[in-house]
Amino acid sequence: MDYSAIAVRYAKALLALAEEKGILEGIKDDVTLFQMVCNTEHEFIRLLEFPVIPASKKIAAFKAIFENKVNPISLEFLKLIANKRRESYLPAMCYAFLKLYKEKLGIKTVTFSSVLEINDAVREIIRKLIKKEYNADLELIEQKDKNLIGGFILRIDDEQYDTSVSGQLEKIRREFIK
Repeated sequence: MDYSAIAVRYAKALLALAEEKGILEGIKDDVTLFQMVCNTEHEFIRLLEFPVIPASKKIAAFKAIFENKVNPISLEFLKLIANKRRESYLPAMCYAFLKLYKEKLGIKTVTFSSVLEINDAVREIIRKLIKKEYNADLELIEQKDKNLIGGFILRIDDEQYDTSVSGQLEKIRREFIK
C-alpha cells in the first residue's frame, strides 16, 4: 500500500471522528503537538520507526509523553496506530490531517518572505488580497531573508510571486546566458 494513502486514510478517519464528537479544534491542536514532537525530537522518531520495540512499550511511551497533554481520543488514536503497526506513519498522518483540516475550513497557508519584518498594515493588505482572490482565510508565515536584497516573495500553496531584487537579478542572468 502507498505510504501517503495510509496516512491520508488515518487522517480522514481522525478528522471525521473529531467532527462527529465536536472537538475538531482540540484534535487539531493535539495533531499539531504530535507534528512538533516528530519534527524536533529525533529519539521519538526512532521509537516510531524501530520495528523491534513491541506495541505495548510504544503505547506506554505515548502515555508517558502525552497522557495529560492531549485529548483522550488523540491518545486512543496513538494507541490504535501502534497496535496496527502504523506508528511510523505518524508524521505523514499529522501532515495529512492538518492539510485536510485547512481544506475543510478554507484556510490558505501563505509564506511571506522579505528582508524586513512586515507591519500590521501589510499583514492586513495580504489578508484582504487572499480573502478576495481565493475566498479563503489565511495562515500567514513570515520569514526574514536577507538574501532577497529587497522586495518580497509570496508563496500561496504551489504558487509563488517573486518580486525580490535577487529574483529579478536571477531572471536577468538566465536571459543573459540564453
